[in-house]
Amino acid sequence: MKKSAKLWIIIAIVFIIFLCVIAFCPRGEKESPPSGYTFIRDDAMAALYQPSFYCPPGYGSILAIYYRAAKDESGTIHIAYHPLWARERNDAKAWGAFLSRWLYTGGLSLQRAMFGKGDIETIGLTIDPSEGTIIQIDYETAADYDPRSFSVKHLNVIKTGRFKSPLRFSVVSWNHLFSLDGKVPASLNTPASTIPLAYFTPELWSKYAIWKNPETLLRKDRAHFVWERGVAP
Repeated sequence: MKKSAKLWIIIAIVFIIFLCVIAFCPRGEKESPPSGYTFIRDDAMAALYQPSFYCPPGYGSILAIYYRAAKDESGTIHIAYHPLWARERNDAKAWGAFLSRWLYTGGLSLQRAMFGKGDIETIGLTIDPSEGTIIQIDYETAADYDPRSFSVKHLNVIKTGRFKSPLRFSVVSWNHLFSLDGKVPASLNTPASTIPLAYFTPELWSKYAIWKNPETLLRKDRAHFVWERGVAP
C-alpha cells in the first residue's frame, strides 16, 4: 500500500474518532433531582386522574402508561403520565415520510440511538389539593401537521382553568403528539382502565433512558418535567 493511501486511512480513522468524541462527549455536568418537592407514589390517585385516549390504529396501540407525581412547597400536586408505544413510524406514501423511515425510525434508527427504545410521550396535570380539581394541563401537539413531511414540529400547549376528570386525548400524529379533544365519541376512546398503569420506577426510567444526565450531541433527553427527576421511596 502506498504511503499516501495509508496516510488517508489514518486521517479517516482520526476523523471518525473525533466525530465519536464530539457526538458522545457530555454536554454539561451531571445534575441532581430538584429540591422543593415531595415525591409521591400513589397508584390510586394516579388512576383517578388517568386520561383516556383515542389513538388511530395506524399509529399503534398504547402498551402501558407510567406515571410520576410530586407535591411542591405550596402543596400543589403534579402528575405526569407517560404513554408507551412499541415504536413510532411514518407510513405515509411520500418522499419525506420515506426518508423518515429510512433515517430516523428504521434503517439507520437514529431515533433509537438518540432517545432509546420504544416511544414514550408526556402529559402533565396540576391538581389543586383543596378541591381535587385539575387546574393545569401540559402536553405537546403537532404544529401545521403534514404526514408527508420528514419531521413533525412540536408545539407545547398549556391550558389553565378548572377541568373535569377523566380527560380525553386524541393522538394526532405518527410520532404520538396529542390534542385535548372531547369530540371523539366515547366508543372510540381507549378507556383508561384498560391500559396498564404503573409507577415509573428507577429501573423503567433507566430502561427507557428518559433523563440522560447529561445529554450529548446524539443522546437527548426524552420529554419529561424537571420535577420528575426525583423518585418516591
